Formats: sequence, C-alpha cells, structure tokens
Amino acid sequence: MIKYLSFLIAIVFLYCGCKKETELKKTVFVSDPENSNLPLYSEWGYNTFGAYYDRAAFVSNDNEVAAKVMVTQNKTSFVLTGQKGSGSYYYNASNKMSITFRLSGFLPEDYRHLVTLNDTTLDLKNPGYSVVITEDTIDYQAAILNGTLQIKRAQNLFVDTKQVEVILSGYFEFQALLKNKPVTISDGRFDVGIGSDNFYRY
Repeated sequence: MIKYLSFLIAIVFLYCGCKKETELKKTVFVSDPENSNLPLYSEWGYNTFGAYYDRAAFVSNDNEVAAKVMVTQNKTSFVLTGQKGSGSYYYNASNKMSITFRLSGFLPEDYRHLVTLNDTTLDLKNPGYSVVITEDTIDYQAAILNGTLQIKRAQNLFVDTKQVEVILSGYFEFQALLKNKPVTISDGRFDVGIGSDNFYRY
C-alpha cells in the first residue's frame, strides 16, 4: 500500500511539473491601461510584446511563438513574431509580421547564457547591429536612423529546481527607412521566455 501511494505521489508531482512547463509557453496578454492596444510592461515571462508601427499596433498573438533566439553565421537574432494592425492578440494570419534584431559580437552557447544581457542597452545605429522587418513573408532591411534595444532584465526561471528558461524583458524603439519610406516603431516592450524549445544554434 505504501509503495502504491508513493508511486501515485510521484506521478502527481511529475504531472504538475510538466503542467507548469506547458503553462510557461502560453501568452498572457495584460493590457496597458494607458495604451490599451499594447501589453503592460512586465517581467514575469508572459510571452508578450507590443509596439506601435507608426499608428498601428504590432503585438504578439495567441498562435505564433512570440520570441525566438537564433545563433547562426556569427550573429545572434532576436525575433519577435506577431501581427500588425488588429490591436488584439487574437490570431489574424493576414496581418502576420515580425521584427528581427541581429546582433554581432554576441554568440551564446545556449539559452542560459542570455542572462549576460541583463541591464544592457544596445544602440541600433551600431554597424554591428541590424534590423529586419518581415511582412507577408518578405524581408525588408530597415535603414536605422536612430533607436535602441534595451534588455532591462534577463533572469533565470526554475521549475522544481530545474532551469527551464531565461526571461528577457525590456524596451525597444527606433526610426528607420523601410522601402524608402520613414517609419517609427515606438513604445516597444517585451516580456518573453527563451528556453530549449525556442533557442537555436546552427
């Protein structure tokens, strides 16, 4: 009987641990009371981001993986994927968009090394950095006029003493020429979890 109870308790703990890790992948969109189209800035790993693309909202949604980090060709890419224009996180395939920040000189071995970005502000005018905006599956190189990507906080997240991801939270904004027209990305904020399932090195 004691063996049976011990087995049941172990199964319950295993199930709860798996459930916690599954919950971490979800998007939790809490509206900013001052900018209701955007998520409130947070540092809890809510897997959300938002910004204004000129006057249209660019936000994470409930279908796409909000953020990915890819290390390839001597660059690290931080990719935010969502949609533009709806002002809602509910999925709308016709408005799919992503912003990719490409950083040279930073080549993490795995997601755990992302904590070294804590309290870092990057000047996007630096020639070692570039920004690509993707709309309708077409990539457009942004000619940055000014702007920054700030990783205000990079923190480890543990579940049952096991590290499962690094939470990256911060702000971004820039002005650029895109398709020979000026655009402004403003009020950008992100709160995303990066773990083994959305960190790539190849």
